[in-house]
Amino acid sequence: MKRAFLATALTLSLLETAVAAPAPKVVSAKPEKVDAGPAKAADEKLLPAGWAFLNDPSPLFPHPEKAVQEKRVSAGAASVTGTPSQATTAPTYGTSVQVPGATGLWLPLGELTPVAAFRNGQNIVLVAAGRHVLDTAGLAGIGPFRSVSSRILSDVTVIAVTLSDERDPVLRPVGAGWTLSVATDVKPQADMLLGQDANALTFMPPVAEGLPQVVALDDPDSGRRLLLGMTRSGRIQQPMRRLGTGFAVRSSLIGVVVAADSDTIELRQAGGKLILDTMGPDSFPLMASNRLQPYGSSLSGVSLGTGTPEELREALRRSVASAAMASSGDRFGARMRVAQAAARAGNGPLLGEVMDVALQDWPEGVEKPEARRLQQISAVLNARPGSSSLAEDGGSTPEDQLWRGMMRMLLPSSRRVGQSASGSPESDRLQTADLIATGLPVLQAYAAPLKERLLPLAAQWIARYGSDGATKVLDQFPDGPQVALAKALLAARRNAPDAEAKLSVLAHDPSPLIWPVAREASLRLALEKKTLPPQAVADQVDGILPALRVAEREKDGRLLQIKALMEGGNLEGAAAAVQEWGRLYPDDAARVAVQETDIIRQMARSASSGARQNMNEVAFLKDALLKASDSALRGDILDGLARRYEALGLPDQEREALRDLLASGSNAQEMNVRIRLATLELNMGDLKAARQDLGVFAEGSPDAALALPGGSSSQSVEVALLKARIALADRRPEEAVSELATIRDPRAWTLRAQMAEKAGDWPHAVEALVPMLESLPGAGGASKETLSPEQQALVLRIGGDASRAQDQQTLKNLQSRFGALMNGTPSGGVFRLLTGGGEDAAPPVSAGG
Repeated sequence: MKRAFLATALTLSLLETAVAAPAPKVVSAKPEKVDAGPAKAADEKLLPAGWAFLNDPSPLFPHPEKAVQEKRVSAGAASVTGTPSQATTAPTYGTSVQVPGATGLWLPLGELTPVAAFRNGQNIVLVAAGRHVLDTAGLAGIGPFRSVSSRILSDVTVIAVTLSDERDPVLRPVGAGWTLSVATDVKPQADMLLGQDANALTFMPPVAEGLPQVVALDDPDSGRRLLLGMTRSGRIQQPMRRLGTGFAVRSSLIGVVVAADSDTIELRQAGGKLILDTMGPDSFPLMASNRLQPYGSSLSGVSLGTGTPEELREALRRSVASAAMASSGDRFGARMRVAQAAARAGNGPLLGEVMDVALQDWPEGVEKPEARRLQQISAVLNARPGSSSLAEDGGSTPEDQLWRGMMRMLLPSSRRVGQSASGSPESDRLQTADLIATGLPVLQAYAAPLKERLLPLAAQWIARYGSDGATKVLDQFPDGPQVALAKALLAARRNAPDAEAKLSVLAHDPSPLIWPVAREASLRLALEKKTLPPQAVADQVDGILPALRVAEREKDGRLLQIKALMEGGNLEGAAAAVQEWGRLYPDDAARVAVQETDIIRQMARSASSGARQNMNEVAFLKDALLKASDSALRGDILDGLARRYEALGLPDQEREALRDLLASGSNAQEMNVRIRLATLELNMGDLKAARQDLGVFAEGSPDAALALPGGSSSQSVEVALLKARIALADRRPEEAVSELATIRDPRAWTLRAQMAEKAGDWPHAVEALVPMLESLPGAGGASKETLSPEQQALVLRIGGDASRAQDQQTLKNLQSRFGALMNGTPSGGVFRLLTGGGEDAAPPVSAGG
């Protein structure tokens, strides 16, 4: 029997037949029946219906030469029977046949050529290994293919196809090339097999047809670096997408397409599979959690649609009844349906309880996508972050971005496993706001109870931290109290002129979720603009703390209260507020660490008045000392304790605090601390301990003490005065005189005068006190200056000592310099009596002695 090629062409009527068989089955036919099979002469084609081929279509059919021979035989047989031949010659190589309504293209890319392809909107990008010269002329406007173009690079050929509709194309190797089809009945490629090897992702084609190849290109749309794994089979569908630190595995028509932001990420081939991993000295574990996380948008498989309140309650009731009657095999699924109904109803406690029980009963269920999404919803509704891996679940759809952002709100960036550091807390909050803004419109499709729970949190976060582009999403929502509150918060953040008026109106809203938040923002604005005293702001915040707890803003309210107390100088109140924070939120103590340190340092520089206040501050400082690990901070705490013990009159505790301060290793103020300690021990009568504390200072000149840490000229004088006082207390006046001999300081002169007066050595007493007159005013009778009571007492003291010493010259000097200044003062009469001044110029009176 002869092969009838035209009959074969007629039997290949649909795309699936042409795609599925690289060499179509040849149908035997008798010559007399050939006239029933040829295509119409007007069509002039040898193609199945609905196809257009790029270049030579012959690999889909028998060999071209054999086809020509069979055509001639068929034509001869037809002439014998008297039927004119309706067959036409096959298209020549390098040409294309335009077919209206075509649904497929065939690309002559060679035998066993691996490819990778992905779709961006209506654009298909196909990358084939090797250099292939393709004739794309005349293909524009064929069926759904608006344009076809190709470009040859060094090792690959890039083919771009633009579709005119939203049909999903399918790629399949056929013969010596590849077919690209958008027919509705063609079956897509099988999925890649995803796995994990240590900290790497693996992709294995479902059918082994040669080794995969890898190439890196730039995305023609975004310019992002693409890692392409070219294969002969296997696609990545939307639910299989993965998103991680520095990379995103995109959905593909065939092969593997990875968008990489880090140069440390590589895609390599080994053992017939593709491996996505990191390399280099700065690399990091790609899958740090050591298990394959369902990052894909399959997490959106939970139905959160709208419904009336009655419908939502009835759905929840039925799901609970169904779960109670479910068999053991269907129990997990039934519980997931209960959780889903609870999520739509916004019932966070029930949702959390159901999820806990379900996962305790079957821990493996945590890998199911719907379980992961319901865990996210439970964490947000109950304000409990749970597993840190939940914060990075989801793909790139708006809904995934929304839930990723909502989870990031709950979890500090430092606790997110596998997430690269995003910089400062401000930039991290900005990134979170952008994620939420991307998916915020999705809330419009959620059930009303769930939407009412999520919208306040999401809208307020965007208003507080979002960029200008993110905040524009608020304009898309219909006007309502929550949206109005978010816009008012945004106005306050931008210091808009109408911010105070908007917040004032909302502060009288009856909703307990609105007015406390508006009141808090109004008080924060008043503190920043100083329109209210800080203490008044703190008092008013304290009054609305219960309402802020209902609105889930208690933490932020307490932080505002601490800030206001510190700005108002109320260290006792600020310390009490910090202690209260530690009792309420022991796991979040880091939020007030900066404020606590500032309070401690302010207390170290000042001593408060009032015994009760001092005792409260002592309790705060002692509690802070137990937690402090930094040596500088411990030094500040001990300094503050010593000052408060001094104010309370507790010398033993003060000495212990000062000794601990010396031993803390904070030597910047060692000299001051030793002076304080020696002064305290001198007043306590412990002369031996006082001498030991000053023993570290160099003997001889007081200025030798300048070599000590923190030393200064004034401190060296303090040391000399202390040594002199200790010597006097120890009845060693000669040693005291020696210490004071080189000191030019009023305190030293006064101490020397006291020693001389006690010994009855009046000339030396006068000699010690006279230098103190240099700082006093006195310019004869024309002077308009006056003497203070202390200065008058000094002049009388010197006059008395000079009178006892019979020092007439000193008395005359006092009379000539201070006579006019002392007239009319309460001490004037005594001064004239001592100096002999007055109208009669009587001789001075001896003061005795």
